[in-house]
Amino acid sequence: MDAYGRGGLTPQTRSQSDGLSDRVELRLPAEAEQIPLVRTLTHGVVARADFGLDAISDAKMAVDEACSQLVQPAELGAVLCCVFHEIPEGIAVSISTRTSRPYLPSETTFGWHVLTTLTGSVTARCEPIPGEPGGTTTIELVLAPGTSDG
Repeated sequence: MDAYGRGGLTPQTRSQSDGLSDRVELRLPAEAEQIPLVRTLTHGVVARADFGLDAISDAKMAVDEACSQLVQPAELGAVLCCVFHEIPEGIAVSISTRTSRPYLPSETTFGWHVLTTLTGSVTARCEPIPGEPGGTTTIELVLAPGTSDG
């Protein structure tokens, strides 16, 4: 525990050789019914990172929206992979899944506007799968502790 009674790894206690100590990964079926689980994990990760209440709400909404944009075009039986890791700006989140055809979310939709408003940054990319018609689509977000708190 630190001087404030909070648990977690600080730079002083974190092993220099432990590159995964600040990384959380969740893999689950790419189905809308699974998104509440990702939202719950998001809450835990950002609360542990000492985000304020407004920033926690923003983070949960942003991750929820990113997942929603990926489960719709996901290939039947695909896995949704969510990776959270600490960076100096806050928490970087990478959410990806396989799609049956190359897919990039439209940057002109209300959902994309929500993502850009609630995060420090957001990007999307699609990587083709050689020899297959589909690809892997990834949305990357940076969740900042003070996104809406000031």
